[in-house]
Amino acid sequence: MSFYYVVLFFHISGALILFMGLSLEWVGISRLNSAVNPEQAGDWVKFLSSLKVAFISGGTLLLITGIYLAAARWGWTAWIIVSFILWLFLTIHGSVVTGAKVRKFSKLLSSASEMTTANLSMHVSKLKLIKLLQSRLVIGLGAVFIMTVKPKIAGSIIVVLIAVILGFLPLLTKQKTTAPN
Repeated sequence: MSFYYVVLFFHISGALILFMGLSLEWVGISRLNSAVNPEQAGDWVKFLSSLKVAFISGGTLLLITGIYLAAARWGWTAWIIVSFILWLFLTIHGSVVTGAKVRKFSKLLSSASEMTTANLSMHVSKLKLIKLLQSRLVIGLGAVFIMTVKPKIAGSIIVVLIAVILGFLPLLTKQKTTAPN
């Protein structure tokens, strides 16, 4: 068994950890969307915040092993560069956009003394967390496709365009919000 395959195993494990984190995020967001009081919502916000451990560890493992695999075997081909750009985008999108929304909502929950269920539902709905997650999932699957098929630059760009379009379609659709009482 060569060292390359050991590193490849850890690279794939990093991707699995990231997708496990995305799956758990889906559960947390779904539960947050159905929270009936601020205490429940606060519990699910804490759960969502705890997922950063999975994202940081999986993302770091993916990056370090990916750099080694590129240097040892593949070189800096188009599909590796495009995959790295997608990894960077997903990292920033997850932490800066989604993470910031969760942190802001957490502060709102802690400052709101009496929030009604309808008001809570409206605030959660405005976050559009499930739509942001859907966009990251589709773009992440695009990265997995690129790393599996290893297309040249034109193919990589086509995959990215399709993933971005499919990923951001949910963000363009209207979301039903509940009016406060």
